Amino acid sequence: MRKWLFLIMVSCMLGLTACSVAKEEEKPGKEIEKVVTKEENAAEENKSDSKEEATVPEEEMVSTDKELVQYYLDDVRVAYMEVTDLAVRWDELRFGSSNGQLDSYTFATAIYEEILPQNMFVLENIEAIIPPNDDIAATHEILIDAISKQHIAFSEIAAGLDANDPDKITKANEILNEVRKLDREFSRKMEALIKEYGIQ
Repeated sequence: MRKWLFLIMVSCMLGLTACSVAKEEEKPGKEIEKVVTKEENAAEENKSDSKEEATVPEEEMVSTDKELVQYYLDDVRVAYMEVTDLAVRWDELRFGSSNGQLDSYTFATAIYEEILPQNMFVLENIEAIIPPNDDIAATHEILIDAISKQHIAFSEIAAGLDANDPDKITKANEILNEVRKLDREFSRKMEALIKEYGIQ
């Protein structure tokens, strides 16, 4: 139930942020001065380096950071939708198994042939996303850790089904609990990131 609620909440959050229209703020551009050093020609080696002042609007610098974060969030949204698709398929299989519609062999085969390859594909896509700064990179690592642990849990479940070993299933469920905690932490940090950068 928590997983469904979380998936619905994340889907709504992603849907709302993906469908909203960004408003450009019209503020007078503040300019900050930056000293730029020019290298002198070989003929002028004896002269001291000349310095030239250049200005870069502060609004443009903030906009660039915001744009980089927006690109990152767009990439993460796409990858997270793949995670959501994977979760839906996992729940279908799990419910089928618990209702007796799937036997252990069929469930394990579906995990090996569908869930694990799809999870690895999602993990590779998430690892390929480059965070724009160190703070976001730390948050991004939480997502990578969650998907990696999820892969381990799915492998444990399949192995437990093959060997008819309830201890492996119990261990896998404990790992999936850790995954849910990491997923919630990632979501909280992403919400804070969206607020921090004023992204709609």
